[in-house]
Amino acid sequence: MTIANAVPLPVPATFRILRAVFLLATAAIAPFPAHTADPPPKPADVADPGASITVHVISGSKEYESESSLKPFLVDLEMHYRVKVTASWGSDGGETLENLDALKNADLLLLFARRMKLPEDQMKLIRAHWEAGRPIVGIRTASHAFQEADNDTFDRQVLGGSHQSHWADEPVKVTNRPDQADHPVLRGVAPFVSRKLYKRADLLKDVIILQTGDNGKDIQPVTFTRVHNGGRIFYTSLGVPEDFKKDNFRRLLINAIFWTTHRDLERMIAATRMQRLNSLFVGLAVNRRAQASPAR
Repeated sequence: MTIANAVPLPVPATFRILRAVFLLATAAIAPFPAHTADPPPKPADVADPGASITVHVISGSKEYESESSLKPFLVDLEMHYRVKVTASWGSDGGETLENLDALKNADLLLLFARRMKLPEDQMKLIRAHWEAGRPIVGIRTASHAFQEADNDTFDRQVLGGSHQSHWADEPVKVTNRPDQADHPVLRGVAPFVSRKLYKRADLLKDVIILQTGDNGKDIQPVTFTRVHNGGRIFYTSLGVPEDFKKDNFRRLLINAIFWTTHRDLERMIAATRMQRLNSLFVGLAVNRRAQASPAR
């Protein structure tokens, strides 16, 4: 039979063939390698590696333009991955946050705020998240996101750091620690240049340093992780506006979101592609039936 005279497969059969090919291809994708230095998570905290993620964002860092930096990043996150974002947009020293109740149902808190003065009822919601050992991704000013008393607890006991101050506004060379090269958070992340290096005192002993920053005068840890009450914690002191335009920094944050929530990034990508493929062929089937129906 020539191609011109070939009878096309019905859409369902075409879909089954392509779906099988797609599944065989994506089955070969290996998950992130396990990082032996991380304590094993509690069974109740381990989610389906391919499940969707709900992220609640608390933003309020005017100096570093947290809102304008985060919004494009979050749009891409929802567009390309099975991630749903809710948000509470605030400001430096802000005294209230809208939509904070959404945090109760979130898998992850993404925090990029500075010295907020929130009422006690709102701080209780936020403390409940970290006290329950739920995942957190902290960016730059997250180390001093709240009032002094809460910062002392959150920075030291949850993030595992001890924010002091920062150097002048000068370039900072960011490099991955060689001994953490296999950590999932660093997968696909190459060295890059940021600016305005943060200074820190001693970190908690269980902190795992992933990246350091060098401004030519000092070398400081800039990205690190730990486990708090069974939940994975990620913090980076990077996050100036230019960083959000760099693929390596964006990849760092994406990796952190998936790692803290015990999700498999490659599996999520495959599931997202399959979902889109399903939608495509459902649309083709509908169009084919519409074309085959006689006009009335």
